[in-house]
Formats: sequence, structure tokens, C-alpha cells
Amino acid sequence: MRIFLFGGTTEGRKLAEYIADENRKRDAEGREDFLETEVFVATDYGADLLPKETHIAVRVGRLDADEMAKCFITANDNCRSSVNQKVSSESDEQAVTFELSGDRMEEALVIDATHPYAAVVTENIFKACKASGVRCIRINRPQADSDSDSSDFIYFDNVQNAVGWLNSTFEKNPEERKHILITTGSKEIQEYTVIPDFQEYCYVRALPATEVLEKCMELGFRRDRLILMQGPFGVDMNMAQLRYASAGYMVTKDSGEIGGFPEKCEAAIELGVKVLVIGRPLSLNIQEEERYIVMSLKDVLDELSARY
Repeated sequence: MRIFLFGGTTEGRKLAEYIADENRKRDAEGREDFLETEVFVATDYGADLLPKETHIAVRVGRLDADEMAKCFITANDNCRSSVNQKVSSESDEQAVTFELSGDRMEEALVIDATHPYAAVVTENIFKACKASGVRCIRINRPQADSDSDSSDFIYFDNVQNAVGWLNSTFEKNPEERKHILITTGSKEIQEYTVIPDFQEYCYVRALPATEVLEKCMELGFRRDRLILMQGPFGVDMNMAQLRYASAGYMVTKDSGEIGGFPEKCEAAIELGVKVLVIGRPLSLNIQEEERYIVMSLKDVLDELSARY
């Protein structure tokens, strides 16, 4: 079995840990049907969080749709070739029938466990799976139920619009100019540099990775305005960070319960902080694609356990 796991998220890490544990069990039982897995992450930091196991290879970097499709096609061909070799070596008719029925089980499987805001990566995976005919499971991270009506929440389509709203508000109402806690990650952090005196007003919470620190420093963010920590965080930690920033605003994405979004909201409501929420990208129209389905993390773990 060959699995391609696109991660860099909590879901991706949990799946990798499950696969590593399963392979160790099979090794202890003397089995050879390991879940050979390639895990793709964007950064070295993401790679460091993954389990170390013989049958898991970690790849750092980004692939385009064509590169993905080539990997999937090669893996599928190798899997089918392996099945055919097993079948041809069997002399017992019953065993041959069993191997043939297991053909589907030996095919490559792609699991898209990327962040719900990683729209470009998901689109590339979708295109590659469609081109190669490889089955893909997309991990669905539900949007969180938060008591957003209890405080001042404003929703935007993207970071640029949120920054534009902040600039407009500060210009028209100087008394509204307050510190901002940015929790939208480092990928689009440069968008906030158009805010006048951003070095003074912007606090950045992001992953504790060297490349993140270097990027923020190069853009001009002050070191004492950087909170580089691995989340998700509880309500108390969110409140502590909002207090540290003396924040009047927090910019966030709806990262769901698994990403700590409700705890952010509760902390902001408690402190009277205005929350600017970046909405999720529009979902791809994948419902009609037979070999590309959406499942919860629990259902994926159950399927791996039952089927593979």
C-alpha cells in the first residue's frame, strides 16, 4: 500500500502518528504489508513534528499538479505490478481470487490533510488525482461554533480586505487606533506592512520556525512584537497574549475547533477585543468526483483501520 499524505496540520500529524504506530505493530508481528507513506509538508518545522518511522518518508517543499500526478501514476503502476506478480505466483485458485479482489486495496491513496485555507495546494491535489485516476480523501475540518454574536466580530474575504478596513478605520477615527494581534500565520504577513506605523501597532503570533522569525524581521516587525509559539492555545493563554499586546483588535482565521478558534473567540469576548475573521476560501466542486471524497479525521482513521 502506498499513501501520499499532504499535511503540515494537526490532522496530518495525527494520521502520520497512526500510520507509524500501525507499521510498528506489523513489524512486531512479522508482517510485510507495511503502509509505505510519503508525507509532504511545506517547512522544515512541519517535518520536525512528524514521527520518525522506517516506512514513512518526509518531503519538504511544494509540488505543482503535474509533479503530483507523476508521483501518483508511478506509485499506482508499481502497486498494480506488485499485485500482478503476487497473482501470477499463486497456484491455488482460491488464493488467486483473493489477490485479485485485493487489487483495489493495493492501489495508491492520496490523503489531503492540508489547512482549510491552503486552497492552492488542495486544488493542485484535486487536479493531480483527477488526471492520474488515484483515489483521494480530503480531510474536512468543520467550522467552529463560536459565540461570535456576543462581541464585535467582522468577517472579510481575505487578509487584504481586513487590512484595508483597519487602515480606513484608523484614518477616519484616530481614537480607534489600537494594537493588533495578528494570528493569521506568516504566509501573508507582508500584507500588514501597509498599516502606518505597523512596527508599533502590530503584534504577530506565528509558528516558532527560523524562517518565520527571519521573514518578520526582514519585513520590519519588531522582535518584541513577535509571539512565536506552537498552538493551539486555551482561553487563558489567548487572554495572556492579548493582554501582552494590549490589543484592541485580533485578526484570525476560522481554523475550527481543532485549530483553537473557539478559544480565541472566548478570550476576545472576555477582554472586549474586536475580532476580524478571515473567511474560508470557497470549496472546490468535488462532490461529483467519484474518486475524490471528503471525510472527517475520525472516519479516515476508521477506514485505514478497517480497510488497510
